Amino acid sequence: MKRRDFLRRLGLGLAGAWALGRVSWPVGAQASDPQGTELRLAFLGDAHLPDGDGRRPEAQALARAVAELRRLEPGPRLVLFAGDLAHNGDPRALALGQEILSDLPAPLLMVMGEGDGLPDGAAAWRRLFGEPWFTHLLRKTENRKQKTVCQIVGLHTAWCPGPGGPAFRVGDAGRRWLARELARLDPEAPLIILSHAPLDPVFRPWQQWTVDGPEVLARLSRFRRVFCLHGHTHHAVVSGQWPVVSKGQDFSEIFLTENRKQKTENCLSISLPATAWPGPQALQGTPARLAPGLGPSGCGWLLLSAGSTSLQFQPQIWQA
Repeated sequence: MKRRDFLRRLGLGLAGAWALGRVSWPVGAQASDPQGTELRLAFLGDAHLPDGDGRRPEAQALARAVAELRRLEPGPRLVLFAGDLAHNGDPRALALGQEILSDLPAPLLMVMGEGDGLPDGAAAWRRLFGEPWFTHLLRKTENRKQKTVCQIVGLHTAWCPGPGGPAFRVGDAGRRWLARELARLDPEAPLIILSHAPLDPVFRPWQQWTVDGPEVLARLSRFRRVFCLHGHTHHAVVSGQWPVVSKGQDFSEIFLTENRKQKTENCLSISLPATAWPGPQALQGTPARLAPGLGPSGCGWLLLSAGSTSLQFQPQIWQA
C-alpha cells in the first residue's frame, strides 16, 4: 500500500471513530437564507509536522482533518491553510504535508508560518506551494454578470530580527504589495485577510502579535466587511468590535448603527484552532516549555458558511 493511500484510509478511520467526539458551535450572525448557502470555506492551520513520518500523531491529526473535509456535504469551495505546516522547517515534513493535503476536496491556498521556514525550510516551502502571499477572488454569475462574492488576501507575516528581539512583521515590501492589491478590490464586497500571526496584539510575551499590524489594519478601513483569520495562537476565538448579533437578525444590519449609518468598526478577528498542539491560553500562565502536544483533544479546524443573509463560523473541535 502506498503511503498516500495509507494516510487517506487512516484519516477516514479516525474521522469515523471520533465523529461523536467533535462539537461545533455557530458564532456570528444567523438568519434564514431561502437561497441556501452561497459559500463554504474551510480553514486549517498549525499542523506542526516534525518530520516526514506519517505515523506520528501530528500527521495523523492532519489526515483526520482532511478526511473530515472530504465527508462534508456540500463540500467547501476553497480550503485555506494559516501556516506552520512544519514545526522546524524540515523539508521532509513539508513534503509529507503536501502529500496529505493533496487529498483535499477543494483548491488549497496557503500562507507560511515561522515553523515552515526555520531553519532552512523557506526555499522548500516556496518550491512546493509558491509564494506565501496571494489575492483570490470568488465570483458567481448573477443575471448573466459576474459578481464578486468574496475577496481573499493571503498576507505573509515573516519572523524577523529587530531591535527588541525577533518578532512577526509584514515589512515595508509586504505593506506596499498589500496597498497595491487592496486598491484593486471592491470595498463593498466581503474581504478575508489570512495570515499566520495575528495582526492584533493578542499576547506579546508569546509573540502572538505583528509589530506593524496596526499599519496593516489601518489600510482596511475603507472596506465594509473584513474578516482577519489567523493561526499561531492555536485557539478558536472570535473577537472584534462588532455588536453582539442575535439569531434571526439580518446579516446586513450588523454593520449599521442605530441611525442606519455605516459603522466605522468593520473588522472581525478570528483565531483558528490547530490540528496539532492545543497549546495553553495565555491567561493560564506560561508553561515551563512551549512545545507541541500530542492532542487531539482541543484541536480541529474551522468552517465558514455564508449566504446572502447568513454568516456562521463553526470551529470543529475534537474532544478525543
